[in-house]
Amino acid sequence: MKIALVAATGKIGRHIAQQAISRGHEVTAVLRRDNDLPAELDGASVAIAALDDPDGLVAALRGHDVLASAYGPAPGDDASVSPVTQTLIAAARAVGIRRLVVVGGAGSLEVAPGVQLVDTEGFPPAYKSVASAHRDALKLYQAIDDLDWTFYAPAAVIGPGEKQGNFRTQSKTLLVDAQGKSTISYADYADAFVSEIEQPRFVRQIATVAY
Repeated sequence: MKIALVAATGKIGRHIAQQAISRGHEVTAVLRRDNDLPAELDGASVAIAALDDPDGLVAALRGHDVLASAYGPAPGDDASVSPVTQTLIAAARAVGIRRLVVVGGAGSLEVAPGVQLVDTEGFPPAYKSVASAHRDALKLYQAIDDLDWTFYAPAAVIGPGEKQGNFRTQSKTLLVDAQGKSTISYADYADAFVSEIEQPRFVRQIATVAY
């Protein structure tokens, strides 16, 4: 499968790229500038296209089967999430890519019927803006029916760690363990993300993965 991956060199993106390459997929890292890829992404090809250059992005995506995105805004640039989402949707349509899988925000997951994590009393104020920006992006995806998108949110806490493989996945609702914690490693998140690309389970849905 030919996968174009936006933000392939970030903390989450590089794990997704590694996982996809290890499974035999052809991965194109869509980068803003011509930087060398990290050694762990050996085997990926590179396409240069800024996300504020729609024509360049369209050119980079031609010939791919799937558009994946691990885009996250730079600090203070949360307002960019919705425009980038619109650009990704438009580019996928322009080249005829129907499958779009993106790294979403855990704040958009429900903790009770109709109650999203970002709206709970204990949600960290420092992450409120970016979580709200990702929720706005989810609404943009939910408004379309011509692409097979998946908004794949990690657990509430994601970070470094060994790949365990004992994670759970589901749609819509935040997953927590017996101690009430919601965690996942980059490696296991990437495993679930690439599995969703290979065998779609959560088409036109928000989904999540956690231990």
